[in-house]
Amino acid sequence: MNKKDERIYKVFKKHNGITRTKDILAAGIHTRNIKRAREKGQVIQVKRGLYRLAEIPLISNQGFVDLAHAVPRGVICLLSALSYYELTTFTPSVIAMAICRGLRKPKINYPPVEFYHFSKKQFEAGINQIKIKAHEIRIYNPEKTICDCFRYRNKLGLDIAKEGLSEYLKRKDRNLEKLLEYA
Repeated sequence: MNKKDERIYKVFKKHNGITRTKDILAAGIHTRNIKRAREKGQVIQVKRGLYRLAEIPLISNQGFVDLAHAVPRGVICLLSALSYYELTTFTPSVIAMAICRGLRKPKINYPPVEFYHFSKKQFEAGINQIKIKAHEIRIYNPEKTICDCFRYRNKLGLDIAKEGLSEYLKRKDRNLEKLLEYA
């Protein structure tokens, strides 16, 4: 490994494997070195200006971590949240993320993501902050997620919303008052 690669690795390690172009440039590394590292497969571009070190071991829900850095104000929602809380047998191939109505949809290269525009009131309700490794992720709580799945039942399918509700009702930690509040 040459000196330039070592400097790039230091920047990534300092930021838990995900960093922005401005942090790389601040470390005195030129953009052509970032491009070269991308071409060699050492780094993955999540979106314009945001990179993830390719060699870091992937963790479960790595896509959530990548998206949390790419869209800090977004919230994991619908099928992705149902899957996270183990309320569905369906495994989504695309991560569902809510953004507040009126915001532009970000251009994300990786992971595959589908954006949903929620009104300000709907967007701000029921957000949980969870930690995956050293990264903060915003995700809707199970009760809000189930209500959102019923709201989007024409797009997602009524069977998925029913399955989520059925699985939720089987849990010991269910909170029916909270569920009714979001409904």
